[in-house]
Amino acid sequence: PFWLKLPNLLRPPSGLLSPAIMSDVDMPEVHNDMGDEMSDDGMGGDYNPPPELPEGVTKEITKVGEGWKKPKAGDEVTVHYVGTLAADGSEFDSSRGRGEPFVFTLGQGSVIKGWDVGVATMKKGELAKFTLAPEFAYGESGSPPKIPANASLVFEIELLSWLSKDDLFQDGGAIKTVLKEGTGWTKPNDGDEVRISVKCTAKDGSVVDERSGLDYTIGSGA
Repeated sequence: PFWLKLPNLLRPPSGLLSPAIMSDVDMPEVHNDMGDEMSDDGMGGDYNPPPELPEGVTKEITKVGEGWKKPKAGDEVTVHYVGTLAADGSEFDSSRGRGEPFVFTLGQGSVIKGWDVGVATMKKGELAKFTLAPEFAYGESGSPPKIPANASLVFEIELLSWLSKDDLFQDGGAIKTVLKEGTGWTKPNDGDEVRISVKCTAKDGSVVDERSGLDYTIGSGA
């Protein structure tokens, strides 16, 4: 099976699937004729396009999302969803029915495989219907009693938001999470003087240090 940690209906066997904020933009991006996102130099910059949907996963967009950005692996995404059996349309799980969105980390295997590949193709606010072959859902095992073995599933998913998380040094030593998206695309360079506010907290949430109006020179190390 392709599930690991899934709440409610996407968490067999006791439940099924109860099965993301923004990415930084280094340069303005435009759509080319094929609908792919590219930077204004035409080379794509640091943009990593979402993977193509594999055979066994189909997508039908019900409501177009905003902008061009999409979540990437490691981002914390927030969605609403309704899951039904492709065979007879019977509903087996719904975050809307519970009145609470579902949150998970994209691309980490915490949900069924079809979710990881499908949600990576969505934009903020997009509503789409995904039909998943058994190998992208619960496979031969199913998730009794509501999901039989070798069942194809249909999920209506709405991508509400996501928190972008970037490993700045690719070693796990510094993880950046965007809490509020800035405007424009320009960023300060080495030698530029900036004024910042800083809040440092411990793992338990206690505030270790907090300052505002702090002047700092980029690259000074002080």
